[in-house]
Amino acid sequence: MREEVTYKNRHGVEFTFKVNERNNIQWCGDFEYCRYGFEDNPKDIIMVDPGGGPYIDIDYDMEMFDKSFKGMKVSGFISNDNGYELVINKDDE
Repeated sequence: MREEVTYKNRHGVEFTFKVNERNNIQWCGDFEYCRYGFEDNPKDIIMVDPGGGPYIDIDYDMEMFDKSFKGMKVSGFISNDNGYELVINKDDE
């Protein structure tokens, strides 16, 4: 598995995705123009969509994003200073 993937969206903005020490994926980039969704609690994010993409939501199969993330499915999001940590469903491993 590759440890870092760079993605350039349709506006030319680059995002990086890097597996961290918890085997989650740290998603870094420019989130100035971004929308996110939640159901009842704003802290329980269920989707993130920066301007120009990529749109990622709960149950998103990261292998579809990049083959190096085989078997990694998003089960949650943690907002942080660098962007978002994509929490990976450990039950599927």
